[in-house]
Amino acid sequence: MRVSALVVAYNTRDLVLEALASLRLEADVESIVVDNASSDGTADAVAAAFPQVDLVRSPSNLGFAAATNLAARRARAPYLLLLNPDAVLCPGALGLLVGLLDARRSAAAVGPALVYPDGRHQDSAFHFPGLVQVGLDLFPIDRLAGSRLNGRIRARGPVPIDHPLGACILIRRTAWDDIGPLDEGYFMYVEEVDWCRRARRRGWQVWHHPGAVVRHHAGAATRQAADTMFAQLWRSRLRYYQRFHGPAYNRVLHQLVGLGLNAASRRAAPDSGRALDQVRQLLR
Repeated sequence: MRVSALVVAYNTRDLVLEALASLRLEADVESIVVDNASSDGTADAVAAAFPQVDLVRSPSNLGFAAATNLAARRARAPYLLLLNPDAVLCPGALGLLVGLLDARRSAAAVGPALVYPDGRHQDSAFHFPGLVQVGLDLFPIDRLAGSRLNGRIRARGPVPIDHPLGACILIRRTAWDDIGPLDEGYFMYVEEVDWCRRARRRGWQVWHHPGAVVRHHAGAATRQAADTMFAQLWRSRLRYYQRFHGPAYNRVLHQLVGLGLNAASRRAAPDSGRALDQVRQLLR
């Protein structure tokens, strides 16, 4: 086999079955699913529909990074496909991703183009985030949302990038072993950005292949606890900046986030206050 597909599931029964069905159409792929203590019957549904899948039933929610690392330790192939449970491979996508890594030995990973279920473009290739992107996230300007200023990359052909969106990434196993697994200090979000940053430090490249297309629902698991995940997003972001930037940079970042939270409080629904307060606690 050439590819080990690593899927982390949490209460996404119908979607993960669709994702696994797209993998079943691929040759030389083993699928490993870690179910993070779902309560909707996800694990039983996977076992019934795909008995050939290596299914791990975690008794607790490990988070994305830890569950992915667990799956990677069971993987046997030279390429690891990190695939979200709400992502579906379109025909030919995996072959293009494998072909790029075959052709470019300095490439640690490659991400595809992502589209929403209705076919609309979804941003999938990025520069590493900085203060400008944080500012535009907190104080959105619609005409800049998809721009290069906001860290977005659009290309007609394969190009090196800083990082892809973590919904689907094909990783060379030797690069994974060299760089190390995902940082389990991230429960959710930003773990792929951190990994790609470490890859660059080790001299590896990361690529985007717009010809490979993956359909991605986006947020199927995280919408189940939106306020909790909002706080988790900022916990991960702040961890990332703390790891890769100095004290002065982080002081400016905290001030910017504080201003953004104050602005969000003025326009947010009353029941969103708890999530904003959780992020404020992280700034202290």
